[in-house]
Amino acid sequence: MSLNFDLHKNLGSTLRLLGILIVLLPHSGMAQEFQHIEDEILKINQIPLRKDTTDEAKFKAAQEIQDILLQTLVEPESWDYSFESLRYSTIAIAEHPKADVRLFTYNVISNDGKFTHYGVLQHKKRRKKINVYPLWDSAQALPENYQEAGLTNDQWIGALYYQMVPFKHNRNTVYMLMGFDGHNIHSNRSILDALYFEDGEPLWGYELYRSSEEDPTPEPREVFEYHKSAQLLLRYQEQGQHIVVENLIPSEPKYKGNPYYYIPSGDYYAYFQEGKTWVKKLLTDDLPFAPKVKVDVDEIKKDIPR
Repeated sequence: MSLNFDLHKNLGSTLRLLGILIVLLPHSGMAQEFQHIEDEILKINQIPLRKDTTDEAKFKAAQEIQDILLQTLVEPESWDYSFESLRYSTIAIAEHPKADVRLFTYNVISNDGKFTHYGVLQHKKRRKKINVYPLWDSAQALPENYQEAGLTNDQWIGALYYQMVPFKHNRNTVYMLMGFDGHNIHSNRSILDALYFEDGEPLWGYELYRSSEEDPTPEPREVFEYHKSAQLLLRYQEQGQHIVVENLIPSEPKYKGNPYYYIPSGDYYAYFQEGKTWVKKLLTDDLPFAPKVKVDVDEIKKDIPR
C-alpha cells in the first residue's frame, strides 16, 4: 500500500516535471534562436558605422539588418524576448510595459556625415498575431510643413527612438516618442513625435503639443535642432509625469534663426498634460523640477566654427 502510494506520488511528480519541460523546451529553443539572430545582426551592424567602407556597402548592410528583423519580429514568440544584446549596441529599442508596440531603430552614417535611419515597427494584435512594418528614413524629402503635418508610414522622419509613453486621446492610444537624429555634420536634432494607428495602419504625428499656454493650436510633433557638439535633454519623467526639454538659444545674437549655432542655455521647460494636449511651460520652483545639468556655454562656443 505504501509502495503503491509512493509510486503514484512519484509518477505524478514525474508527469508534472515532463509537462513543465514540454512547455519550456520550445521556449528555450526559440530563445537560443533569437540569440543567434542577435549575434548575426551585431556582426552586420558594424558595417553601417564604419568610416573605411563605401556608402553602398553601408546601406546594403542596413537593409540586410531590416530584412532579418522583419522576419524575426513577426514571430509571436519574439514579443516576449527582450533582445538585450541589441540594446547595448547602436540599435535602439523603444517600448513601454503598457504598450502593444515596439520600435527598433538604427542608422547609417554616410561618408559625408549624413545620418540615415532604418527601423521596424512591431505591433502586437489579438490572438498572438504580430504585424511588422518597415521604416525608411525620408528626412531628405519631407514636405516643407512636416512639423505641422501628420505623416504616413512612408514619410517617416527617421530617428533613434529611446523612449515611448502611451497616452489615451479620445478612443485612440497615442504613443508619444522621444528620439535622436545625428542629422548631418553641422547639427543634431531631437524629435518629440507621436505614433498612432488608423484602420490598422501606423501614422506619425498627432496634434498634442502646444508651445505655450497662450498657443491654442497643438502641433503633431516638435523638432529641436542644435549645434553638432551640443547635447540636449529630452525625456519623459515618471516622477511628475511630464516631458522635460532643455531650452535652446543662439550661441551669439547674430546667429538667431540659424539652428546650426544653437546650444542649450541650462534652463528647462516641460510639457504637462492639460486635458487632451501637452503644454510647454518653464520649469520653476513651483513646478515639478528636473535635476539641472550644468552647461558651460563658453566651452561649447569654442567648438563652434566662425
